[in-house]
Amino acid sequence: MSWPGAILILVLLGSVVVAGAQVTNSVTTSASAFVCTGSPGYDSGADLTGLNFGDAGTMAIAPASAAKGEFQSLLQFSLAPGLAQFDATFGSNHWFVSALALQLTSNYGVAGVQPNNPIFNAVSGGRFVVEWLADNDWQQGTGSPNLPTTDGVCYDSLPGLLAQPVESLCTNTYAPPGNNIPVYWPLPLSSNILAEIYQGGSATFRLYAADQQIGYLFNSAYYGRGNQPLILVIASPLLTILSGFFTNGAFHLTGSGGDRSLYQIQATTNLASPQWQTIGTATTDTNGFLQFSDPATPNTRRFYRLSQ
Repeated sequence: MSWPGAILILVLLGSVVVAGAQVTNSVTTSASAFVCTGSPGYDSGADLTGLNFGDAGTMAIAPASAAKGEFQSLLQFSLAPGLAQFDATFGSNHWFVSALALQLTSNYGVAGVQPNNPIFNAVSGGRFVVEWLADNDWQQGTGSPNLPTTDGVCYDSLPGLLAQPVESLCTNTYAPPGNNIPVYWPLPLSSNILAEIYQGGSATFRLYAADQQIGYLFNSAYYGRGNQPLILVIASPLLTILSGFFTNGAFHLTGSGGDRSLYQIQATTNLASPQWQTIGTATTDTNGFLQFSDPATPNTRRFYRLSQ
C-alpha cells in the first residue's frame, strides 16, 4: 500500500477497534478461610490444626511464635466476570491486563488492639507473603471461631494444596492504618494469574507471615459489610494504529491505546531486516486516542509502529 510522497505505513488493525480508558473489574472472594494452629495462649493445650473456619467473619495472618498461634489465609476469586466485562468493553482479544491488586479492609486496624474473639492475635504491623496456588479445588467449609467444623480446608490440609505448583508473588509490609481503611496490595503480572484471567477461571492466593511481628486481620466476604476482600483487575485496550495521512507537509499518524499513556513512535525503512528507531513520543488523551506528526521529507520510505 502507498501514499503520496512514497511514505509507507504499517497499519495494525483488527476486526474491532475500541479506544478508551482503562477498565477496572473488582470481585470479592468465591471462597475464603483462615487456617490456624492454636496455642496455649488461646486455650490451654488447644490444637486447631484439624479444624475448619470457613464461615469466619475475619481472615488473619500471624507467625507460629504469636501468642495465639500461627494463622494463614486462603482467598479464591472467580475471574469470569472480568473476562466478560473486558470483552464487552473492548472486544474479544482486544485488551490486555495492565495491573492487578488485592484490596483488604478490617474493622480492626489499630496497632495493639485485641479483637473481640480471643482466638485472634492482637493487631500488629509486620511483613507477609502473597503466594499463588495452582490448586483451586479446596473447600471453604462452614466452621466459625465459635463453632469450628471439619468439613473444609484446615491447617493439616495445607500440604496437599502445596503439593501442586505454587508461586511466591510478593512480600509486603503491613502498617495498621486504622479501622475500616482499605489497603491495596499490588500484584505482579504473573503468567499464572494472567492465564486464569484470560481463560475466565479462578485464582487462589495464600497469605502467610514473613516475620515474627505481623498480626494482620481483614474482613472476609461473609462479614464484609462493604469491606470484603477484592481483587482488582485493570484492563487496557490493545495499542492500535488507526490511520496515516499527509497534512501541512507532514505525515500524520493516529492511534489508540490506554488513556493518558505514553507511547513511542518508531520507524524503519526496511521490513525485511528492520532496525526500528524511535522518532518521537505521544500521549493518549482521556479517550485513549493519540496523534503524531512526522515532518519527514517527501519521497521518504517508512514503515511505522507504536510501542509502549
